[in-house]
Amino acid sequence: MALASALVFKISNLHFGPEVGVGKLKNDVPVVSAWLAEIANMVNDLRVVAGEAYPPAVVHLADARNARAFLCPASIAAVITSPPYPNEKDYTRTTRLESVILGFVKNRAELRSLKKTLLRSNTRGVYVADNDDAWVDQHPEIDRIAKAIEARRIELGKNSGFERMYAKVTRLYFGGMARHLADLRPVLRPGAQLAYVVGDQASYLRVMIRTGQILADIAQTLGYEVQRIDLFRTRFATATREQLREEVVVLRWNGPQEG
Repeated sequence: MALASALVFKISNLHFGPEVGVGKLKNDVPVVSAWLAEIANMVNDLRVVAGEAYPPAVVHLADARNARAFLCPASIAAVITSPPYPNEKDYTRTTRLESVILGFVKNRAELRSLKKTLLRSNTRGVYVADNDDAWVDQHPEIDRIAKAIEARRIELGKNSGFERMYAKVTRLYFGGMARHLADLRPVLRPGAQLAYVVGDQASYLRVMIRTGQILADIAQTLGYEVQRIDLFRTRFATATREQLREEVVVLRWNGPQEG
């Protein structure tokens, strides 16, 4: 783990800005000292927690859209998470080097298998058999946004394979979130609190996507109580020259509705 961390941020030629790429090539790097520095950080962290008692933790490598497959019924009292946004960011590409070094991905087939378990938030992770969009095919705002993206694409003459999928991936993203929230219901305890950190986006040809508002609306149709949408921070979007909102959508699950 120390080597993987040092490779990405100190040893390799990777550049993040914000997409991952190859930066200025380094002629030489003090590899051993960089690795030992990460080892020292890990040792210091372990010293801080040594002798302390903590509740047990379990990590599942699984698809969040199939929560019932790995979580027990009525076992979850709180959910705090920041899922991907519909922003054309391929997180498997951002973490590719450490994924290979740590043995999580050994070949193209394993990479594809991993990507199929992820929420569809970018066009590089869309597959022919994907059908999460069926979950939101009656949602008027998602339909409006997808049609606006496609109309803008045609207007601008954007005809690459990826650009043709912008509208599709928008539907798949929100459909995947709807599927996640629907499948999560049986594993939640009555009164469970949920917080989702999501951000507005304009990555697809500058068509604004109010992610938090749409997610709250989807949750409400699935029986969740929307308690509030809190502003977490704003960030400047160079494409639209606007301050985009990053929000916390706070939900409550009161249990199955009778009748």
